Amino acid sequence: MRPCSAALAAYLAANDSAVIADLYTFALTSGETLRYCGWTTPLSIPGVNFPSGSLNYNAATYTDFQLGPRFGRSKATVKIGVEPAELDIEIIAGAGDLVGTFAFAEAIRLGLFDGATVELDRLFAPPQTAGAALDTSLGALVWFYGRVAETEIGRSSILLKAKSLMDLLAVQQMPRRLYQASCGHVFGDSMCGYDRVAGKNAAGSATGNGQTTVTAASGTTQALITCTAAVPAVYLEGTVTGASGANLGYTRTIANLGDGAQLGLLQPFLYPVAAGDSFTILPGCDHTTATCQNSFNNLARFGGFPYIPPPEFAV
Repeated sequence: MRPCSAALAAYLAANDSAVIADLYTFALTSGETLRYCGWTTPLSIPGVNFPSGSLNYNAATYTDFQLGPRFGRSKATVKIGVEPAELDIEIIAGAGDLVGTFAFAEAIRLGLFDGATVELDRLFAPPQTAGAALDTSLGALVWFYGRVAETEIGRSSILLKAKSLMDLLAVQQMPRRLYQASCGHVFGDSMCGYDRVAGKNAAGSATGNGQTTVTAASGTTQALITCTAAVPAVYLEGTVTGASGANLGYTRTIANLGDGAQLGLLQPFLYPVAAGDSFTILPGCDHTTATCQNSFNNLARFGGFPYIPPPEFAV
């Protein structure tokens, strides 16, 4: 049984007719959330009338779904067992359908939708009376919840294949840890123990390499942030998060440091970056013993095996 609001359950139990509209929510891994509706007008739905596990659940506010590209989809099925459910979504986007400042197809081509969480909701409402707005007070059912697995961009349409979270069981690396020269820990996780914000190693000793703030200068673009001061090399492969401006709260990976005072981003920000916008940056790690020792003084937690002979020596 799918959870829903008490008002929706009571309405469906007492009535045979209802208006149904699809709602699409995409939560990008970088922090942005995009919401589109399949109705003829934008919809605003009470957040409390979504189930608590929904991406759109919020007891205090309304959730707004905008008009966007046209969506088509396959049937959402529920199966007994461990086979992940799949949902094929076809998107027909026009020139005015943008993701931030990017065309929809360009945003997908840049990888902004890779690994994004997808939620399909079905809104139920009483039949409309002539000239009246759609009554959204009953809320919606979560019809599908999963992640973007594959994308295909055609000349006239975009195809997304989403798989339920059960698919994560099939993509787990087993065994979890491998004998390899580089460290297998995620930088900053409980196994690594390094505090990226405070700049302290697993033993609690300060290294000076923690969170810091940079300010965008003139010449900044959505993919390249020119800073007002030099950025140390330890922040290569780190993360940058908007602290002000149009990209507040959104995160990107630092792919290169340009001439030392620039942050080249692995993926561009969705919205323009203005001179004076501030960003917080966290250090990154290349998972080598030299970086672990020299930059973070955390060699006691190094998770690699740098002295394993190469495979050729085993012959």
